[in-house]
Amino acid sequence: MEYYALTDIGKIREKNQDQAATAINLKDQILGVVCDGMGGLKGGEIASQQAVCMFVEDFEQVRKTENNFYHFFCNEMIEIDDMVAGLTDERGELLSAGTTLVGVAIKNGFLQWISVGDSKIYVIRRDDMVCVTKEHNYLMLLNKQLEEGTIDEEEYAREVKRGAALISYLGMGNVNLMDANPNPLPLEDGDIVVLCSDGLYKALSDAQIYEIISKNADDLEAAVQELQMQAQISAGRVQDNTSIVVLSYRPNV
Repeated sequence: MEYYALTDIGKIREKNQDQAATAINLKDQILGVVCDGMGGLKGGEIASQQAVCMFVEDFEQVRKTENNFYHFFCNEMIEIDDMVAGLTDERGELLSAGTTLVGVAIKNGFLQWISVGDSKIYVIRRDDMVCVTKEHNYLMLLNKQLEEGTIDEEEYAREVKRGAALISYLGMGNVNLMDANPNPLPLEDGDIVVLCSDGLYKALSDAQIYEIISKNADDLEAAVQELQMQAQISAGRVQDNTSIVVLSYRPNV
């Protein structure tokens, strides 16, 4: 397995509230995680850093004994949510910060993932790329309500401008909306897994992301560097902070 991770501050913030990390534990096992902090400059930075640290440290305790990480992932999100919600500043006052989190574990050729918030996970297999997570935002809720008929087109049009507001994130307290796969996904040789914050997918289309990664499939560092560069070019002065982790499953390498 191969991997490469990169985080960039972008153009609109004084601090990078993203925190990307990967941890290789065994030859046949890898963990990837991306967090995107929110809730003020200092609060978002602390929330994302603490979430990544806790996720990686707690995974280390179960990685050898567990073959299915579904329950661990779901329980871990509840524990990290509680931890972030209780973060305080140097005066002992609550930071009121939060963070998104996407994480994946690959063990013995099987992939599992967890997501809270609007960061994304893509799986690329040959000529296909699928996003396995949802954006947990107000737009998702509005679309569901419109489909179910609990709101009409007029109300939808009034509310959709607030669609990017998160309805699930770590630090909100009592988090329960998350994406995870209870049945591990068997990977094939050459599969690529991408984790990213919204700074990437709001700047580049899925087709652009797929094209850049596909042409650099043998050089993940080049793929991630080009993704970052093209996102900056596309978004210009409004480019948000961006974190990307790309994992390539190559069992015979």
